[in-house]
Amino acid sequence: MSIVVKPLEASTEITATRTWTDEEGGAPLRCCLRDSRIGERIVLGPVTPPGPVGAYAETGPVFLHADGCQGPVSPGYPEDFRGRQQVFRAYNGEGMIVGGALVDPGQGQEQIAERLLCAPDIAFLHSRNVVYGCYMFAIYPGDR
Repeated sequence: MSIVVKPLEASTEITATRTWTDEEGGAPLRCCLRDSRIGERIVLGPVTPPGPVGAYAETGPVFLHADGCQGPVSPGYPEDFRGRQQVFRAYNGEGMIVGGALVDPGQGQEQIAERLLCAPDIAFLHSRNVVYGCYMFAIYPGDR
């Protein structure tokens, strides 16, 4: 099975709560799925990622480029995010949570996503930060 990793769409509505020029780098950007670099203008604001419904439709903080971007430079699991422990939340086709997995830093994230997505009742995954619970990106099966 192949997987498709999707960033937040450029059309996602976000109301900036803070915009600044990054002096440290390292903020996980949800628009291009990489860490911010020193000198880039970034924005922090709330977003409700697509997919989950009802009580599972959470709104939380995300970092994006302040002036837009071209999206990820390559498909697949974001290399800059491999060093972060994540939770893969599994959702069914109706947007209800049906499971998940704790994903350790390093390699093997694709295999965990593939294992979860093999279940017939799982339609997509959301990757979330373990400590803050923030949405990172969505993962879909590539062959469904």
